[in-house]
Amino acid sequence: MATISRPALHLLLALLTLFAAHASVADQSELEARIEVDAHSYPWSPIGRLNAGGRGHCTGFMIGERKLLTAAHCLYDSVSGRWRNAGELHFVAAYQREDYSLNSPVKSYQVSESFKPQHSVSPENAAMDWAILHLTKPLGLQTGWYGLQSLDQELLERLSDGSAALLQAGYQRRRSHVMTATFACRFVGRFANNAGIAHDCPVAKGDSGSPLLVMNHGRISAVGIHVVQARMNDDPIAGVLALDAFRPEAAAPSTRVAASALSDHWGPGQRPGSGRSKDRMPLKAIDGLLHALGFLPRSKTISSAERQEAIKTFQERRKLTRNGKASLQLLEQLLLAQQKSPSRDSD
Repeated sequence: MATISRPALHLLLALLTLFAAHASVADQSELEARIEVDAHSYPWSPIGRLNAGGRGHCTGFMIGERKLLTAAHCLYDSVSGRWRNAGELHFVAAYQREDYSLNSPVKSYQVSESFKPQHSVSPENAAMDWAILHLTKPLGLQTGWYGLQSLDQELLERLSDGSAALLQAGYQRRRSHVMTATFACRFVGRFANNAGIAHDCPVAKGDSGSPLLVMNHGRISAVGIHVVQARMNDDPIAGVLALDAFRPEAAAPSTRVAASALSDHWGPGQRPGSGRSKDRMPLKAIDGLLHALGFLPRSKTISSAERQEAIKTFQERRKLTRNGKASLQLLEQLLLAQQKSPSRDSD
């Protein structure tokens, strides 16, 4: 598994730029290649748009019935030079094309006292760029939520051999009314004394606060909060605050508040228990992956018969049970197949 060399690491840290203040560094072609997903289908439904006082938005994700994570800099009003009041913040879960049906005001939030929103970006500041929000409504019952996971050595080895997958999803500014995702993100290295994770998925304004997710052993979990972006050797790099820093047994003094608040959120998350997201299959993601792997043509409309035949062909080639059914298990099989596809290996 790759590790950033010291010169490259210094370059990475020197070029880190917060979304709140700087333009995107990802190539537009890469951003356009992100796959639109159905925000009301799990595993995307825990992700939503955090609207901040009518002055833009970030992304956030549910980790409990009323609790969500995002980046701290999303809550700071740089124009007036102050932290926004909770009443200025509104979270819309599973937001899709003007559908505000799952929404809640923010009751309160916590940020690190060590985070300096007016300071230039530094590895230390980026490592404190977290916020825990508490909603007035239990949206998580309808959206489900993610459990927290450490990106430890065992998981890194599974990512390296293609038996687990990293992915990212959020509401980039240029397509702010739909959720888009990138699959098969690749781990690049660590920064800020291992508090940060660098990966190669394209990100843009609006993605701040979005989760870095891992699909492993049939379970999807959050391993990081997206906080910064940069270029290294002309390649776009995304910087994530690793959730490892919030484990109670490893928390530094500056993260003990967060570690205490998140102590019950490690391990499995929760599928939606009610509402539109319950039992809804992630068909857009499945179709996008089938297309990326060459099993479906690019088309705005895919019939159920076309999808079923493409799934059967994929299952046959992978020596899987040939049932043609869309499922979360199939989504994982497609993600792992993309991890190992020749197009990824030949980059």
